[in-house]
Amino acid sequence: MKKKLIIFSIIFLSFQAFSYELYNNGEYSILNKSMPHTSTIINFFSFFCPYCYEIEKQNNIRNIIKNNIDEKIDIKTYHVDFLGGKFSYILTKSWIIAQQMGIEEKIIIPIFNGIQQTHQVNDINDIKEIFKEKAGINNQTYQKFWNSFSIKVLIQKNNQEIKKIKLKHVPTTIINGKYIINYSKLEENFKYNFSENYINLIKFLIKKPT
Repeated sequence: MKKKLIIFSIIFLSFQAFSYELYNNGEYSILNKSMPHTSTIINFFSFFCPYCYEIEKQNNIRNIIKNNIDEKIDIKTYHVDFLGGKFSYILTKSWIIAQQMGIEEKIIIPIFNGIQQTHQVNDINDIKEIFKEKAGINNQTYQKFWNSFSIKVLIQKNNQEIKKIKLKHVPTTIINGKYIINYSKLEENFKYNFSENYINLIKFLIKKPT
């Protein structure tokens, strides 16, 4: 029995060491100042960010997280305003509206495409058209959400989270208010199995002491 326990301990410690080595090559960094009382996983992106578009298109990041992370874990995704000028505010608000409606998956790629590929999404009317065409949301319903007080409150929270960490670039993912995932390094180190290692890294950081 004692021998089995020793073998188990060796295997466990080896696995722990392997995990540490696997994700200790620049795949994540530590915030200078931790963010207490925040969601376990926070994602920041912009529809004007080419890299955000590339990652979403190739890896479907949010769906990967949704399908592989415990549903009890609090996850938030924020759109930033510091790219794209005045139109970015409309996109931020539209993203929050989509979240409240539960239609993010239906509109995210069409908006990315319209802004970065076809260049046919340029104003709020183009956004409304995507909501209508891809999710069946008519202009009246969209406008009702647009004018609601709750959406204004969520925008304020969105901007507070961005200011709290002095965010300057996207995509950014923060785990436990402390660890920042380095997407480019993760891709460099795990080029052919990015999605698998992205999820494994998130799980690793969630359990890592803060």
